[in-house]
Amino acid sequence: MVKRSIGPMGILLAAVGGIIGSGWLFGPYYASQIAGPAALISWAVGGILMIFIALTFAELTSMLPVVGGVARFSHFSHGPLVSFTMSWCGWISSIVVAPIETMALLQYAANYIPNLARNVGMTHELTPFGIFIAAIIMLIMCIVNAYGIRLVTKTNAIIVVLKLGVPIFTAIILMSSSFHGVNFTTESFAPYGIKGVLAALPAAGVIFSFIGYNPAIQLAGESKNPQKVIPIAIIGSLIICIFLYLLVQAAFIGSVDTDLLKGGWKALDFKGDSGPFAGIARHMGLIWLAIILYIDAAISPFGTALIYTSAAARMNYAMTENGYLPLIMQKLNKKDAPIYAIGLNYILGLILFLPFPGWQSMVTFLVSAFVISYAVGPISLVALRHSMAEKTRPFKLPCEKICAPLAFYICNLLAFWTGWATLYKILILIAIGYLFLTFYKLTKHGRPLKLNFIGALWLFPYFAGLGMISYLGTFGGGKGMIPFGWDFFVLFLFSIVIFILAYISRIKPTRPSEKKVQESPVI
Repeated sequence: MVKRSIGPMGILLAAVGGIIGSGWLFGPYYASQIAGPAALISWAVGGILMIFIALTFAELTSMLPVVGGVARFSHFSHGPLVSFTMSWCGWISSIVVAPIETMALLQYAANYIPNLARNVGMTHELTPFGIFIAAIIMLIMCIVNAYGIRLVTKTNAIIVVLKLGVPIFTAIILMSSSFHGVNFTTESFAPYGIKGVLAALPAAGVIFSFIGYNPAIQLAGESKNPQKVIPIAIIGSLIICIFLYLLVQAAFIGSVDTDLLKGGWKALDFKGDSGPFAGIARHMGLIWLAIILYIDAAISPFGTALIYTSAAARMNYAMTENGYLPLIMQKLNKKDAPIYAIGLNYILGLILFLPFPGWQSMVTFLVSAFVISYAVGPISLVALRHSMAEKTRPFKLPCEKICAPLAFYICNLLAFWTGWATLYKILILIAIGYLFLTFYKLTKHGRPLKLNFIGALWLFPYFAGLGMISYLGTFGGGKGMIPFGWDFFVLFLFSIVIFILAYISRIKPTRPSEKKVQESPVI
């Protein structure tokens, strides 16, 4: 049984710390390449879309402040099969964050330790030596987490101060030292149109950055007064970080030397772009600022990876509570840390360096997995409004019959924009999850695991339809058979049909299911 030891500020800083990581170090550079100056719109749109999704989790978490909430909510609303699928995606994507942030740390460090990373085309990948150093850094994160969540949150609080201060300070210095207003209209404000703006959301790390509020959900079971604290932390952290990212994106666009834009934003390339902001600072002769950025590039990603190492282990804990993983995943050490879960996630995180050796490719994969796991939030909210109507909801989503389907549609849009080349890998990942579940169910001893196929009637049409629309769409390797613009309409109709089907197949509020829900541990 975990203890409620995290205060309100600790939860807020965990959410802010999760959002401000490597996203600010790389996102403005990649977003500018994909969308041009209209990358500003990408950050604003991405933040607003994420708030819609976050509002559903704000209600769910205020009603059920449990450890590993993403894995538990769908268990209560639709049963084990749906819960396993979404928690599997959420678990894998949580594991990916630590390697991503470590990769970002080392990519910046490659500017002064060149053999950590190498250029592959216009991307950067870790060398075998870089992966070895990454393994050591991630091991340090695991050791800190093994000493308990209180040490993690105290460490994170110190790091977050730097995370907020350095980006703001950098933006002010760059804008005051050399700001070229003409950069915002060199090719036009939106040289690659609305499609470029939308493509930047997953591919440039925009959504990856805003997804960072996830630790606030996963740590709800260890928060003091979570019913009030969690909604404030989720929404407050997103609002703070929207303004922060808009500021650093504007500073990046304005500070780029106009000579570097002769080939357009898509061809933006300069010495030191493996650490974009530090590269610009050096180009401007601000060596002292570059040094500060190199230091922050070690601290900021480390802080995000540290808090996500905690969040991922809480997903293991919740999946074990649902009966999907061995009970050893819930074993706590003397500091109340799930030590075996931390160790398993460390090994899996190292394996993920092999298929995704570059920051941008790993980010796109993570976004797709995360938003699919988040898609069940709006569905669970509406279902639990009926099956758990008696539960107190300190925060209640207004107009849920409109806002919840809209949030579900937004999740599907974000998954669709990652492109077929990424989405099909997620579908394969889900299939691997089912193989694992089958093997575990056949060999499992102890608690029986009834999958509730009725509650999952919508699930397989959902994945099949989302995959088909992505395959026929125009993003990331799609065949282009559904023209851009029409894909919005097709996906909207598809989302509404699946949402209705999911609502129909929910666990009904009969006495047996109510009893089962009430007996499920809320810790």
